[in-house]
Amino acid sequence: MKALILSVSTGQGHHAVGKAVSDCFESMGVSCEMLDAYGYAEPLLQSLLSKGYLISTKYMPKISSKAYDWIVKKNEPSPGYSPLRLTHAFIAAELREHLEKTKPDVVICTHVLSSIMMSILKQRGQYQGIVVGIVTDFTAHPLWEETGWVDYYVSPSMLLEYQMKKKGIPARKLLSFGIPIRPEFSVKRDKAEARKLLGLEQEKNTLLLMGGSMGYGKIDKRLLELDQLGMEFQIMVVCGNNKKMYRRITRLKAKLRSDVYVYGFVDNVHEMMDAADCIITKPGGITLSEAMAKELPAIMVNPIPGQEERNVEFMLNNGLAVYVTKTFSLAEAVFSLFRHPETIRHMSETAALRGKKRAAERLCEFLVEQVEENK
Repeated sequence: MKALILSVSTGQGHHAVGKAVSDCFESMGVSCEMLDAYGYAEPLLQSLLSKGYLISTKYMPKISSKAYDWIVKKNEPSPGYSPLRLTHAFIAAELREHLEKTKPDVVICTHVLSSIMMSILKQRGQYQGIVVGIVTDFTAHPLWEETGWVDYYVSPSMLLEYQMKKKGIPARKLLSFGIPIRPEFSVKRDKAEARKLLGLEQEKNTLLLMGGSMGYGKIDKRLLELDQLGMEFQIMVVCGNNKKMYRRITRLKAKLRSDVYVYGFVDNVHEMMDAADCIITKPGGITLSEAMAKELPAIMVNPIPGQEERNVEFMLNNGLAVYVTKTFSLAEAVFSLFRHPETIRHMSETAALRGKKRAAERLCEFLVEQVEENK
């Protein structure tokens, strides 16, 4: 059996999901290739999309939010001559050559745009294998209505069934396995053991402060705000690829009461989650899925306009996290949680109910069975 994973470069999350699925397939002896759909067909488009996403979310958040709100209301596919359909029909034609050459049995799309391309090829009868689209946030992104020929959709929760139905996607196509995450997030290490491994003190309240792979948000100001609480913490700060923020916090930490451990881009977030009592993070779908699998309460800050704002709604409505706003500060959120530990316990228990620990394995096992049945 051969599998192809099609991603699109808008942040690291879609690639991380693809890597989780790819690693799982390879552990089962399935040949698996990962490909950036835009990068393969038209590198210039890939660059424009990636930079445009970064600029719009970082420097024009209000415009991005309004654009998302406008697009999300659309529940009918675009006409065949629309710019959206024509662009993706062109890229799909380029992808068709690769599919004919490599002949994958299944194609897994970790982004709605790559799902649109594969839906076009399925509709034209130019690809006969199984196509799966993965929803990587706790909401039905705009444009999923354009993917009606996809065979299955991996959903982060069965609670998205109504939203997907509005997009014209029948419940029989939904696989509520959860967002695929790396297997190390599905195993919970003892907190004392994790703290010893990371060189942390055993008895101190421990926070994990993150800003995603880009080090998004004013992490330094968050630290200063926490320092004014007058409560003792040890804080792990992950700056991702934001080297400027890393240097700023390295200089700042000597002035703080709390013990601060600052990191750049790391590959052991799973160990940090095991050691922490709570995570403070922007509400990306993958990070929230990892935290839930670790049964770790979350405080959400700085959502990127659009889908992350919908992630906030999902987490709040299901009692899985708290959300920092202009009128509910980070200091207040942390104070209320740690002065009332029963709230932390309740959120952890709720995460244990909602978290999906084996999403990648369940998806790969399902697809192997489907390919065998088709043969």
